[in-house]
Amino acid sequence: MMNITMITRSLTLALVTTSVPALHAATTWTEARNDAMGGTGVASSGYAAAALVNPALMTRHNTHDHVGVILPGVGVHVSDPDNLQDGLNQVKDTWSRFSDPADSGNSSAQATPLKKALLDVSGHSGRASAGVSTVIAIPNDTLPFALVVKGWGQAKARALVTSHDLAYLDAAQTGILSPTQDNLNPLTSRAEGVAALVSEYGLALAHPFTLVSTPMSVGITPKLQRVDTWNYNVSISHYSPSEFHSGEWKHSESGGNVDVGFSAQLTPEWAVGLTGQNLVSRNVETREVNSLKDTFQIRPQATAGTAWSNGFITLATDIDLTPASGFSSDEKARYAGVGAELNAWNWAQLRAGYRANMRNSDHNMFTAGIGISPFDVVHLDLTGMAGTHRSYGAAAQLVFTF
Repeated sequence: MMNITMITRSLTLALVTTSVPALHAATTWTEARNDAMGGTGVASSGYAAAALVNPALMTRHNTHDHVGVILPGVGVHVSDPDNLQDGLNQVKDTWSRFSDPADSGNSSAQATPLKKALLDVSGHSGRASAGVSTVIAIPNDTLPFALVVKGWGQAKARALVTSHDLAYLDAAQTGILSPTQDNLNPLTSRAEGVAALVSEYGLALAHPFTLVSTPMSVGITPKLQRVDTWNYNVSISHYSPSEFHSGEWKHSESGGNVDVGFSAQLTPEWAVGLTGQNLVSRNVETREVNSLKDTFQIRPQATAGTAWSNGFITLATDIDLTPASGFSSDEKARYAGVGAELNAWNWAQLRAGYRANMRNSDHNMFTAGIGISPFDVVHLDLTGMAGTHRSYGAAAQLVFTF
């Protein structure tokens, strides 16, 4: 179905771009239509995307629907408020000139730009997140099901400059000492980063029923789940994004997990939904490097949503009831999203939305996207996102419905 290493490549691309997911990942799935509508989808997803968001919605299909395939959906978010990548490149360049034996007679002059470059990145950080997903959904009136393969990940990095190194450069600048490899080795400024990649393989099932004349449905997705973590911790002069995901820094654990969902069609236009993802909490530690380590926490995440649609206009709202998964060193995040879609006769769609972190207003994002769906068979969805502090994102997917 899909090579899960695509998500690793996506994360690596994000790391190369930003030096290190963007905002903390708000969801454990990537789906371009929902992402364009503010990350909503608990009550508004189509039956193919439902397996990623709320499996209960797989019962929402038309009589002519037989197969839905997402092949694939991809998305990347980056947030680099301090322009860390350029800063680290500058440190690397000036460090190389400072430590070059050919320039040893000019070390005092080279110490000044190196100190400035270090001060420029001191305490700065960057983030990235990425996701990829593939779904094969088989709708029916009794027990719709879907095969789901998805990956989602987060990464962050920061520069840590020590007073010891700044004092060393002051001494070199005044000519008290000349840099040699022996006295460069003990320098302690570092680039630190952690990343987590979650790979999931699941079978989503749903069942419709009626309660007090109200159509309802429930869904469940048992899944295998593998978590890979990386703890990248090197001298700031040796930082390289391409080495971030090396096996040298990697730790992996595997286990099982489960998602559940519920939906109710209160009127022909108005629906509500509730989903619980990753009901089995997991704490996966990174490898310890230079006496430092972190823990990636997969938290049970409950989200409630509502949607109104008349076929031409869809309005949706989602709100997290529990914190999203993330590293224990980060503040916990809960998100709320609103979105809208205009659908032109099932041939083209225009979407927009807004997603806010209810615990930190710095992590808010505007979203927008388009869909092209000739004959309601081939669907191409493109999404762009922009937020504060140099935060950007993009998502795309190709969907086939027969």
